[in-house]
Amino acid sequence: MSKQIKLTSFQLSIFIIQTQIGVGVLGLPFNVFSVSEGDAWISVLVAGALVQCVITLLWILGRRFPSKSLFEYSRVLLGKFASTFITFGYLIYGVLVVIIILMYATAIIKSWSLLHTPTWAVMLMLIIPGFYLGKEKVMEISNVYVVVTILIVLLVVVSTIVLFIYPVDWRYLLPIGASGGLTILKGAKEAYFSMLGFELLLILYPYFQNNGSPAIYKAATAANLSVTLVYTFLTIVSTVTFSPEEIKIVPQPVLYYVKSLYLQVVERVDLLFASFWVVNVITSLTSYLFLCTECCSHLFKKFKKLKRGYCTVFWGGFAYCIALIPGKLSEMDMVNKWVLALSYIFVLIIPITLLAVSLIFKKKESESA
Repeated sequence: MSKQIKLTSFQLSIFIIQTQIGVGVLGLPFNVFSVSEGDAWISVLVAGALVQCVITLLWILGRRFPSKSLFEYSRVLLGKFASTFITFGYLIYGVLVVIIILMYATAIIKSWSLLHTPTWAVMLMLIIPGFYLGKEKVMEISNVYVVVTILIVLLVVVSTIVLFIYPVDWRYLLPIGASGGLTILKGAKEAYFSMLGFELLLILYPYFQNNGSPAIYKAATAANLSVTLVYTFLTIVSTVTFSPEEIKIVPQPVLYYVKSLYLQVVERVDLLFASFWVVNVITSLTSYLFLCTECCSHLFKKFKKLKRGYCTVFWGGFAYCIALIPGKLSEMDMVNKWVLALSYIFVLIIPITLLAVSLIFKKKESESA
């Protein structure tokens, strides 16, 4: 792997945060509350704790091969054929996540603002910035992510303002734990999908400034903690703002409570807010296009003259065409369930298998390498 300028701890954290916080941030309180009700915020915390356990496993695996990405050390552990199969699998996984992002983001944009704009046009506006940024190297992408991180801070600030100007009822959070442990875990499963993005640590590891050091674990932990706290806070705000009956029929509670804000200079604060949210959607989409591009680069090493941009446009265009097919929400939910099931394979099963093989056969990268 040709090395680029290495990421700092802050840049790595921001990269993971921008990947995790995307299209799911608006609907997460609704999805989790539908299962856990008043204990939805606990489910989000549990999901964050489970994600942290997975991050620990990914860090232990990456630490054994600090200068290699998943696609490179899988070849050392399992052989050429299995490694190629795994790399292609992650390529398909990245394409599927891009499809999910495009479908749900387009549906939300059309329902809130661009009602009469064709679906293909809305998706095109989302995918074009992804083409432009996804073909770049990790440092260029990270620099853009750092700049737009202020929009996530704005999301938290606006939600905090809502708590002070909107009539909230903190009793909606009581009694704590009434849903039961099993229900809370089911709610955590709903929150898990919105937290995806941390698995990119598998390919970001060799781009880090201090390969093999605990700093990369601290950076990934800081990212996961930040995302978990943001999602928990938004869930709490949504829970105390709407009654239990209301929140069950409000698919994007974050946008609805932002809509209640009144500013003399802005008539529809929610539309302005949605415009900022679109940037986070694009960054999340870009990260998975970057994953597709990295997979493509490893699969087709023979074509060294093949520009990264061609891979990005091809697989992004493929995802765009597939995302246009589902027209109903039920069809989107079905695709979402498929991708959720597949994510366990690529986020859990494959990394755990590689770690087990590495430990059992005592294979790791030598210090001299």
